[in-house]
Amino acid sequence: MTKHLINYCPIDWYEDELKRKGMTLAGLVQQLGVDGIEQFIYRDPEAFPDYKELTIGAHLNYWPYWMDFWLRKAKRLQQQFRSIHERQTYFKTAMSCDEWLAVIRRNICAAISQKPEYLVWHVAEVDTETIFAFDFRYDDREVLAASADVFNAVADEIPANVTVLFENLWWPGLRLTDARKVKFFFERIERKNVGIMLDTGHLMNTNPRLRTEVEAADYVCRTVDKLGPYAELIKGVHLSCSLSGKYLRSFERKVPANLNAEVIWRHIAAIDLHKPFTTTAAKQILQCVQPQYVNHELAYETIEEMIPLMQQQLSCLLYTSDAAD
Repeated sequence: MTKHLINYCPIDWYEDELKRKGMTLAGLVQQLGVDGIEQFIYRDPEAFPDYKELTIGAHLNYWPYWMDFWLRKAKRLQQQFRSIHERQTYFKTAMSCDEWLAVIRRNICAAISQKPEYLVWHVAEVDTETIFAFDFRYDDREVLAASADVFNAVADEIPANVTVLFENLWWPGLRLTDARKVKFFFERIERKNVGIMLDTGHLMNTNPRLRTEVEAADYVCRTVDKLGPYAELIKGVHLSCSLSGKYLRSFERKVPANLNAEVIWRHIAAIDLHKPFTTTAAKQILQCVQPQYVNHELAYETIEEMIPLMQQQLSCLLYTSDAAD
């Protein structure tokens, strides 16, 4: 039986909105008719509410840019960060690889405190310049090998009964578009009870020719089929629609002169849309994959905005819920 979830991060913005509306997260889960939440964990346990009764999955913190730090490339790090303080802030106080591994371990412990059935781990690398220029400094295999090394160094922190699902992105790393690279990665993972979290929007972002949800579903299913035996590793799906081909084909492949956090965020959001599906293409994907978990990972500013987006996508699956009536 597939478990359907909402993505939730217990930031003050959402927590305050729930209180203002006289709602609880448990009530919201019940209203939508889903099974629980995939909680994004980015703080220490004492710094966020206890939602272990609702948490089925936990999404670990991630660093889009990390390879230069891991490989100790000092000159590149100096180019990326304006100061030691900025670098230290980005890596959560870590100044060395060992300290960074300790940060990751603390994040894992915070996630495990919520008693999840699975954890989500990003496998990708990109910096603030190459997200625009697309002239990536590392290829897939380099990122996959280094990601496996980082994971193996901290994997003993994770209880054996908790599944680790590695998530695909469209940057160098685990893109899922080549079965040989998927094999290359998992052969290096020194832990049992692992699998893949298939992010449909991220996979769609690898093909800028996609124009419709029907084409997208066909592409996702064909890509999964080409994985052969490795398709069986897909235990979960981050379900959303990202038809951003027009933007991907049109933006200029160069670093903006006014590069700042807002420009970076707008650019990523224009690529990775996290919109709800509006057709039965979503159902086609899930019938193809047959995952244990489906996290409806939609972009929303407020809980009020999220509810109709969830209703829209759930209705496409003919999923029985109060919200879809």
